[in-house]
Amino acid sequence: MARGFDLADALGADEVKQIDSLFEALSDGLWICDATPRLLWINKACEELNEIDRAEVCGKLVSELLGMGNFDHDVTSLVLKSRGPVAINQKVKSGRTLLVNGVPVFDDDGKIIYVVGTERDLTELNILRSELEKSQQLASKINSELLALKMKELKLTEIVAESAAMEKVLDTALKVAQFDTTVLITGPSGSGKGLIAKVIHESSGRADKPFLSLNCGAIPSTLLEAELFGYAPGAFTGAQKGGKPGLLDAANGGTVFLDEIDALAMPLQVKLLTFLDTQSFIPVGGTRVQQVDVRLIAATNKQIPDLVGAGEFREDLWFRLNVVPLTLPSLHARPADIPPLVRAYLDTLNERYGVRRTVSRETMDLLCRYDFPGNVRQLQNVLERSYVLCDGERIQPDDLPQDVRDASPSLRPRARPARLEDALDEVEREILIDTMDKHGRQVDVAQALGVSQPTVARLFKKHGLVRNGVSNGE
Repeated sequence: MARGFDLADALGADEVKQIDSLFEALSDGLWICDATPRLLWINKACEELNEIDRAEVCGKLVSELLGMGNFDHDVTSLVLKSRGPVAINQKVKSGRTLLVNGVPVFDDDGKIIYVVGTERDLTELNILRSELEKSQQLASKINSELLALKMKELKLTEIVAESAAMEKVLDTALKVAQFDTTVLITGPSGSGKGLIAKVIHESSGRADKPFLSLNCGAIPSTLLEAELFGYAPGAFTGAQKGGKPGLLDAANGGTVFLDEIDALAMPLQVKLLTFLDTQSFIPVGGTRVQQVDVRLIAATNKQIPDLVGAGEFREDLWFRLNVVPLTLPSLHARPADIPPLVRAYLDTLNERYGVRRTVSRETMDLLCRYDFPGNVRQLQNVLERSYVLCDGERIQPDDLPQDVRDASPSLRPRARPARLEDALDEVEREILIDTMDKHGRQVDVAQALGVSQPTVARLFKKHGLVRNGVSNGE
């Protein structure tokens, strides 16, 4: 067997004694312990990182150095116990945070004779990470304020977009509004698809023209074609004598919003596809082609690709509608929007009924914990019911429906989200809730979780968590 290439081969047998100079030249700290464990040697970089003198520490047991406060915990004992490499973050006497890696050195009998460690300063990296977090928070705040200003300028007061998910949706909606491209809005029932369609219209150059909507699932398929395309005089029994213009004709120059587009029958899908390609159509029972200028926005709470696969929806129409897809998250996926939604709808109720009411912190906390399977529409219904039944000026937990009062993420079994990102967000939120239940201040929560206080503040906002004494950082 050929002999391995060792250090003597690389440096020459006479130069191995100069290895001390090589170790001293390293910018990373280097130290060696025996299996006692006792510190045998450290290099110059290790002295500087720890602000110690090797003459004062070398030869001492690791347990002595730990007791003297040189570091908060040692890696050597972990290496001896695991008989393998170990890496830890270590707070040292100098106040620095070091990344310490320890590796065992074995003799021919497999016995550990040394533990060799390296140290790298993470203090500057942690400072940079903290500064980066602050910069990201500032950028997010600026983007949110710019978005709010644009919404105010456009008088879009009905929509709430505090969460990152809704900010992204609204930002996309405002961008696509400037172009007449077709938009397909998907999302669960009650998530606000019609409101987003209205935002797109009111932010576009068609804002002074009609915005007409039609729920395709609410009208029998035999009448839907006439409602959409209109009909000529005498087109069918019971038709108006002079005929009737359809939605597309009435919205000429503006926008038509078709909700539950999946409910269209196959023949009507063909006619809609033709209209999208030509901006023209023939009314029911008519013979003349009518030309219009209409932007189409469609919406559905179904998975259109599944319907295409089942032969219930035309693939070419789906491609034509899905030019710019917009997916609205469920309210459960955007908890940061719950508090502002509650405040906005309470303002509406106060104005409608002439009674000034607010919600308590405990009530807001329960609302933020609840899943809201019916999304924003259900939140509005819950608030109106609680508003009407409330005896005082402040809506208390007892005023909420029983299922909302019983809401507790830690007790109620529920399916985990299918997407990894959503599942991680859910776990993150539950950890925050559990931790804030045990601590009274954000700084204590941050210390318990081992992160910075600004990070905790950002996570609270992200997940819409509100708690007495915690949400405001006191």
